Amino acid sequence: AATVVKLMRVAMLLPVIVCAVMLSRGRAGEQGGKRPPILPWFAVGFVLLAALNSTGWIPKSVQTFANDLSGWCLVIAISALGMKTQLKELASVGIKPIVLMVGETVFLAALVAAMLHWGM
Repeated sequence: AATVVKLMRVAMLLPVIVCAVMLSRGRAGEQGGKRPPILPWFAVGFVLLAALNSTGWIPKSVQTFANDLSGWCLVIAISALGMKTQLKELASVGIKPIVLMVGETVFLAALVAAMLHWGM
């Protein structure tokens, strides 16, 4: 289940970024501000590294090291967010963001369960 969720998240990364950029570019254009680039550099780097990795040219040892490093970076980032998050402040933003968070989690869980059930 975790693999399917991760693959779905990765597959949706680029379309979500493009949609978010298009929205922010439109707003920046309306306000006369500087428009952001269509694709941020991290997204371009992500696509290029994914394509390079798909060629099979990167040695297994480098892939293993990069995967381990990536995992540790993710753990550190999530820990940092958790350390800065206070439930009192989270409650002060109102119910709408909390409902959205719970709704997204339920949607993803239902999507993964459906995909596992129907063998997708």
